[in-house]
Amino acid sequence: MEPRLAAELAALDGSDEEFVERAFAWVLRRPPEPEARERALAKLAEGTLSRATLLHELTTSDEAVRVRLLDDAVAFAAGARARGERPRWLQAPPGTDERVVELPWVLSRLSGRSALEVGYAFAEAPYLAALVRAGFERLVGVDLAAAEVPFEAVQADVRELPFGDGEFDLVLCVSTLEHVGADNTQYGVDAPEGAETRLRALRELRRVLAPAGRLLLTVPCGEPGDHGWFRQEDVRGWNRLVARAGFFVEEQEVYELGGDGWRATRDFDPRGVRYGERGPAASAVLCAELSPRRLRRLLSADGLERTARRRAPRSARRLRGVPRTG
Repeated sequence: MEPRLAAELAALDGSDEEFVERAFAWVLRRPPEPEARERALAKLAEGTLSRATLLHELTTSDEAVRVRLLDDAVAFAAGARARGERPRWLQAPPGTDERVVELPWVLSRLSGRSALEVGYAFAEAPYLAALVRAGFERLVGVDLAAAEVPFEAVQADVRELPFGDGEFDLVLCVSTLEHVGADNTQYGVDAPEGAETRLRALRELRRVLAPAGRLLLTVPCGEPGDHGWFRQEDVRGWNRLVARAGFFVEEQEVYELGGDGWRATRDFDPRGVRYGERGPAASAVLCAELSPRRLRRLLSADGLERTARRRAPRSARRLRGVPRTG
């Protein structure tokens, strides 16, 4: 059969119900809402909507743009990890949330045989899928809430983890620490509140890390303040907290959202940098790699050299598929 005709017949094959489900799954990575599903099926049946137009509507939606950005971020991170790179100075367009920079930053730095993901129940699906595909021998998620995931899931408080000392090579805490000890009722969970609980959580994460393990942490950064459902600190505040917990900052970057999008900044000024005032979520985010071996790292033969090299500026990199702005 002529290839173009074969492709046309394949595109029209199957019922409208099957096509709508497939279209939403491929483009938006989710099933359609009942109302959207019924609307599409009705219009397809009466001939006022074609399959091509439905795909066009889905692919040009704001939701599809975010799906593409996250897909680009995950692909970029996988490529960097395969090449042994640790990308810095990432860029992303304006009007986006912090996920478009913190996810590639974290996912490009995955390593080890065992990993603990903290706060998995409300994490982004592309991020969780990337963890599943990363090849860990053991992947565990811990959260106060419960969710169905294709890896080991434990319902527990990060301030009192049901794991042994040094059990994990890697701990991931992406936009989660700021919620510990805050009002989490909007997430359907109820837990004791209090400022010192973030310190307890970090000390627990340090306890379950192997001596040579690492904690990859991202938190909203800016003008310090208690927002009820989360707490924001400036760089000094977060660094003071992780130091009290016994961690050493191996590497960190601050990304700030401005008129030209997300950019890394060397001289971050937290004054006036408030959550939700520049975009849909954080106005700045701190991305950090922490080690539980502070003194051992500094006193080792190459410790100071390795630390200086990791903190040194690197050439700017941008996410594939994200156009430069400004």
